[in-house]
Amino acid sequence: MSEIFVLKISDNVYVHLNGAKLGSTNEVAEALGKIYADHPDAIISIEADTSSYYEAIGKAIYGSHRVGFVGERVRILIDGKLVVA
Repeated sequence: MSEIFVLKISDNVYVHLNGAKLGSTNEVAEALGKIYADHPDAIISIEADTSSYYEAIGKAIYGSHRVGFVGERVRILIDGKLVVA
């Protein structure tokens, strides 16, 4: 089974990963790049309290994609509900 890494979104500015506050798409991509190097089959779970945090959610999505986490390797949950694209 693939390991799951959670990007937590609780405001419209920061993406939280393992206690680190990431404020830009570049910071998200850099942090996830380190994970991807060791766990290329991992799943990234982007979890937001509300869909109104679209800027931070976007940072998480684009940062994930830049590194290579795409398709089934990325899931998005808004208020605990899976978003299907």
